[in-house]
Amino acid sequence: MPKSPSIPPLPLNGLFPIAKPSGPSSMKVIDSITSLLLDSKLFDDPEKRKHARYQKNKKKNTTHLGLKIGQGGTLDPLADGVLVIGVNRGTKHLNRFLECTKEYESIGLLGCITTSMDSDDPVLSTSSWEHVTREDIEKVLDRFRGEIDQVPPIFSALKMDGKPLYEYARESKPLPRPIPTRKCQVSIELVDFKPASVTPGDGGHEYKWPTKRLSEDEKKVFRKLTDIVSQAGTESSSKAKKEVSEEDAFNGAGDVPVAQVQTTKEKVDKESFVPDLEKPDYPEISPINGLRPPTFTVRMTVSSGTYVRSIVHDIGVALGCGAHVVKLTRTRQGEFSLYGDEKALSAKPTSVEVKGESEVASQLEEDVPGPTNSSIPWPVWERAIAEREQTIQSEKQEKEEAIMSGMSAEEIHTNYSPEAIRQRRYDSGLREWEIEMLRRFVNVPVPTNGGHGPEHGKKVY
Repeated sequence: MPKSPSIPPLPLNGLFPIAKPSGPSSMKVIDSITSLLLDSKLFDDPEKRKHARYQKNKKKNTTHLGLKIGQGGTLDPLADGVLVIGVNRGTKHLNRFLECTKEYESIGLLGCITTSMDSDDPVLSTSSWEHVTREDIEKVLDRFRGEIDQVPPIFSALKMDGKPLYEYARESKPLPRPIPTRKCQVSIELVDFKPASVTPGDGGHEYKWPTKRLSEDEKKVFRKLTDIVSQAGTESSSKAKKEVSEEDAFNGAGDVPVAQVQTTKEKVDKESFVPDLEKPDYPEISPINGLRPPTFTVRMTVSSGTYVRSIVHDIGVALGCGAHVVKLTRTRQGEFSLYGDEKALSAKPTSVEVKGESEVASQLEEDVPGPTNSSIPWPVWERAIAEREQTIQSEKQEKEEAIMSGMSAEEIHTNYSPEAIRQRRYDSGLREWEIEMLRRFVNVPVPTNGGHGPEHGKKVY
């Protein structure tokens, strides 16, 4: 029988991974689960919560109840996968996830270059793609294996002299110095090459090119940006990490990236990465075979600061037709992985009934599966959020009914004050998401009297 997870000293200080869905931003995902953490006994610190009420100048990532929460590397809205969450003292350990290697799976759609290198933004140019085969992609991937020099996009949140590059670009101002290249280590393999679906259920993909196109004015701006990049040039710099914020690299903001990749095996012409905006659009449905373009799926392990979208984009350019990302999944970050616990996706909500604090550990040993380093599936959080909303409505209705029944003000306060409601929720036992989190939780050391009150370090179960 696998060993059950134990509860570290409360309130919890540490790290755990969640599986971010595609669509919302990383911050929106964090905001949506923060209310659950605030309601949980596992994170409650009465002393810190009491102190927080009187704080006027609160830290950026500290809620009004004193809970500190952050993430170890932002995923763009389009991307899904592993998102490492740090709570309380765990936020001080998030930097190592910015510096560690990461694994991704990405699907690229051939024939179309977009402003952001993904499907969320307008098309820059389209080209014929019918000549591309699986073997062609296999050959091209050799250019992107090993150590490569990658130039960050001009339209990005990377900073130079404290100012994001995209601000220089939008103001059409020259850069203070060349954009520093960064050395990146890349291991990449082709996982799939799939034709577009012709009839429902035929196994083909359903991805399509974006419908939005750049206006003439936007094209003029893009031309100016290419001139800025050309005039600035590029240089390899060991100071890149000082000049460019690693955290910003994951913010992925950008409308019109211009990227280049050079390898020691083969140099790629810089000018080839600037699409011809004057040529007519090539139709998505091929005039040659009547089909839509295929997709290719690559799996890669990359070093810190690597632009995965740029690699997919540059693969398309090297193939002579262009490509953009339609799906991007972070499958591993540090010791945390995305896969490994798919049963939690469809599991029914569960809870561990707790009659008293001293019984928490024994209940966990009987009812909780063994530890895992896989990410908490998003459906677990969706169920928890829905359950919380239902609980709040039930509590509100119960209080209204008590008032209508003639219950005294003193009894109302005793039974329905914030403290009473909080204690009632604590007494209801550990919820499904709390159990799943404990299976993955990595506790971090906390100094004696580390800001959590005199009783910190004393187990309360």
